[in-house]
Amino acid sequence: MQATLRRYRLLEARHAIGWVPVLSLLVGIALVVLTAALIPRLPTAVNAFMERAFLIRGLGAVILLNEYIGIYFLAFFCGATGLMKALVEPRENRSLELLLSKPISRSAFLVARVGPVLLASTLVGVVMSLATALVVRPFTGGGASVSMAGALGSGLVFTALAVLLLSVLVVPLLRVRDALQALLIAFVLWVVPLAPSAVLLYRPDLFEGRERLRELIVLGANFIWFDAAMPLLGVIALVVAFVASWGALVLGARVFERTELR
Repeated sequence: MQATLRRYRLLEARHAIGWVPVLSLLVGIALVVLTAALIPRLPTAVNAFMERAFLIRGLGAVILLNEYIGIYFLAFFCGATGLMKALVEPRENRSLELLLSKPISRSAFLVARVGPVLLASTLVGVVMSLATALVVRPFTGGGASVSMAGALGSGLVFTALAVLLLSVLVVPLLRVRDALQALLIAFVLWVVPLAPSAVLLYRPDLFEGRERLRELIVLGANFIWFDAAMPLLGVIALVVAFVASWGALVLGARVFERTELR
């Protein structure tokens, strides 16, 4: 029975992962390299505006701010695509009942399909974080406001955030029957944590007298402000994300057991 379950999980993992993580990984590495190459070639006024707007200092900080958004975007939407393929597509094409006709529980089905997607998203984020740490090396040292270790840790925090949000996304996707609705839910979930950064860019006056709040919620820029603390926070964030993912799978399994298949 255990051998059969392992084979089943392997088959589901191959189906759930597909080609999207590989493509995301290739695009992600290319994006990291191109960002580091292109931003120094932008007009000085553009980079100076980014420094003033996000209260950062140096070309390395401007590069990292853009790299972090790229890590967050690809790690999240790589996973969101996998989750929609694993959970929404079978409901949309009315094949979910057939898939669950196998002698396998709904919770086992959910873990077999969702687990590999979360791991693949983590891998995309971790590799992009490593690449980011390498490309930012020329901009570190000599009083720079960024470091390779801080860049790696910050990338891991964004990776952990993406995995955590994907875990949250599992529950609503178990109820959704339309891919467009699923994509809209995913986008809203992704963009909400970035809202304070937009506020800092367009309405910095709203943070006047609220510096501590700004330091906590302006994601990306605050990782640069506290560069030295990011390596440890990156490891902690990944651990928290994995624990939360397991909890989300447990909750998702309970919701799935009570969900009508049609």
